Amino acid sequence: MITRYASLCSRFSALLAIFALLTACGGGGGGGSDGGFLPVDPEDDAYFLALGLEDADGNSTNTISTSMPATLKVKVTREGPNGALIADTLVTADASIGILTPATALTNAEGIALFTLEADGETGAGAITATVTNEDGLATSQTLNYQVGAAGLRLGHFDGNGLFIENEIGVHPNSDLVYRGSAEVFVDIVDESGQRATSTEVITLSSNCLATGKATLEPASPLETTTGNVSTTFTAIDCAGADEITATIEGGQGQAFTTLNIGSPRANSLTFVSAEPDLIVLKGTGGGSSRQESSVVTFQVIDSSNNPLPNVDVNFSLSTAVGGLALSPSSDTSDEEGLVQVTLFSGDVSTVVRVIASVMAGDGSGLSLSTVSDILTVSTGLPDQNSISLSVEGSFVVESGFSMDGIQRCLTVRMADKFNNPVPNGTSAIFTTEYGTIDPSCVTGERNGERAVSIPACGGPTPPPEGQCDVLWTSGEPRVPTLPDAQDAIKTINNTGCPSLGGATGPCPDDLLYVRGGRSTVLVTAIGEESFVDRNGNGVMDEDERELFANLPEAFIDHNEDGFYTPTLPGCGNSNSLQCLAGSEETFVDFNSDGSYNNNDSPALYNGLLCPPEGDGVWCSRTLVNVFDQTILILSAGDTAVGWQFQLARGSSVQQGTTEGRDYVVYISDLFNSRPPAGSTVTIASTDGQCQASKDSFIVTNTTGRGAFGAAFQVLSSSGDNPDSQTEQGCPRESGTDTLRVTLSPGDGGAAESILYTCGWDNDAPQQPPADPNSPSC
Repeated sequence: MITRYASLCSRFSALLAIFALLTACGGGGGGGSDGGFLPVDPEDDAYFLALGLEDADGNSTNTISTSMPATLKVKVTREGPNGALIADTLVTADASIGILTPATALTNAEGIALFTLEADGETGAGAITATVTNEDGLATSQTLNYQVGAAGLRLGHFDGNGLFIENEIGVHPNSDLVYRGSAEVFVDIVDESGQRATSTEVITLSSNCLATGKATLEPASPLETTTGNVSTTFTAIDCAGADEITATIEGGQGQAFTTLNIGSPRANSLTFVSAEPDLIVLKGTGGGSSRQESSVVTFQVIDSSNNPLPNVDVNFSLSTAVGGLALSPSSDTSDEEGLVQVTLFSGDVSTVVRVIASVMAGDGSGLSLSTVSDILTVSTGLPDQNSISLSVEGSFVVESGFSMDGIQRCLTVRMADKFNNPVPNGTSAIFTTEYGTIDPSCVTGERNGERAVSIPACGGPTPPPEGQCDVLWTSGEPRVPTLPDAQDAIKTINNTGCPSLGGATGPCPDDLLYVRGGRSTVLVTAIGEESFVDRNGNGVMDEDERELFANLPEAFIDHNEDGFYTPTLPGCGNSNSLQCLAGSEETFVDFNSDGSYNNNDSPALYNGLLCPPEGDGVWCSRTLVNVFDQTILILSAGDTAVGWQFQLARGSSVQQGTTEGRDYVVYISDLFNSRPPAGSTVTIASTDGQCQASKDSFIVTNTTGRGAFGAAFQVLSSSGDNPDSQTEQGCPRESGTDTLRVTLSPGDGGAAESILYTCGWDNDAPQQPPADPNSPSC
């Protein structure tokens, strides 16, 4: 069948108008299965022939039957399809099957000779050969192939009573299919007398669902038969609604039709898949990939077999629309994987929300199936001041940090918003340190380069949890203040008396005050907002809450640990006080770039995006601030020439030894009165067995507290292991001495250090109630 000619060259009048295109429409020497005019390449000045067959309606065809003759048109031009028309020239034509009349014909003024081709009862394929000779006697021939079909074949189907229903395709069991259902479709072929055709016939089945791949046939179309009937199974894959099927016989005019009504998909379950991201920021405050104002929420529709179900309509709604929360679209149709998506857009109020998805149940009950998404958070996405914290992995005390370079600590910042939800990944934090070196920044949810990845304490290659990130601090210069005056004022246990111990030098439980040595402040800052008390829980700073916030000054690094930006304290401009001297090198982060330190108290307004638009500049401000936190790393000098120092005290009095039955504390510190690293152990043991400590082992806790570590104990008598001892019987004994050894084993595996203290006892102080002085044991 010449489908291209049917669409491009259907009418003889159009054929004449676009004759130059006929070669493209399907011409070619020798014919083949294509119809239409068939050109031949010219030789010298030979005439050019183009052949074509048309049915009674003027449509291009290559098939005839006894009831459907065709007109053969032979067009003659000079030297090519675009050459001059040749009129009144003799054309001879011959058909190998059927009857072609007349045998010869003259071309008309349009260069066309007309013939009639009729079937004579014989079916099969044939060829027409047309020949023309020019004025020089040079002959040109062209061939056209065609098909002679059986006469009067009709399509339809026989019903259960043997009645032939013409032009209708049969369907078993019926034409109403469930979604993804199947049905047998069949076609019977009869001749003019109503008998099944016995010739070889080919039937083609077509429909919209078949054409788009949303349905299949098994076996596939076209279908060949010699028995007068064909059947195949139609299966709806992803098709719903009415689908008209057309059956066409090849080489004939017979057709049959049917319409299959395919049911809509029916859902048995609806599940939440994802929400990306699950935290979005307030409308108008977004920016970049880490601060999105919308979230794409995905659900999946599945059938009773837990298979994805396409083409199901799903409706969406919100658990709350506070602040202008919105969804788009309001409904969606599930795709090939049963997935539907809806976009949640933030409003101007912080809240938590769920997206609700609903679909009609597949059991025909008319009920609706619904499910909800996980909680989505709408917030500023910014850290607030009371939700930023900086921690140190391992001990705050960096063993040998005052004397050795390259000792590392992993520091972790954790940030959350006003609702204490982790801030989005991609939030930046900036770091600075008083002593040593530190990575300049990190981004939440990401590892901070190969250095942090290589340190197990920093978590290795595993990404950090949402809302936190790590940096690496490394010991190195500087380790003391920059200015000489501050360097000269550093307090040590050798140049400063201990108030609690009567002014004695040595390890002291007290803070030696300014200027402290070996203590490095680390500062982290991030752009965020101040913290306030949301008394009515509506997620914004209301006017009647204007006083319920903590005002935040510009961030600064607090060298002297006094909680103030010391250079701006009254009197510190020209003061020689140790507090001023210790804080004289502090620096601040000039967030508003005005060149001066600001306490943000003129006036003091809440700063943050939770300030509603109507309150901005009235009772609050939407201008952001730097939120910040600080921690201390203690650079231990325990490995220096001074080493770890011990100080024994009873009350406020320094002691050189112990006496049985009394309470003591041994204080341990480095040169700067700092405690040993966390996890260090202190043991107290008798060397002679006569005296014992009430507690003989202590673990140094992890703290940034100031002052030496103290181990408190009481001296007890011997338990009786010494054969000379008579204390178990409560008998009087002679006065004597023992030795107690106090040993520090640093937690980082450093060398242990010990000191010995004498232990004496009084012969009038037996440890048990007195026995009978006449007892034989005495």
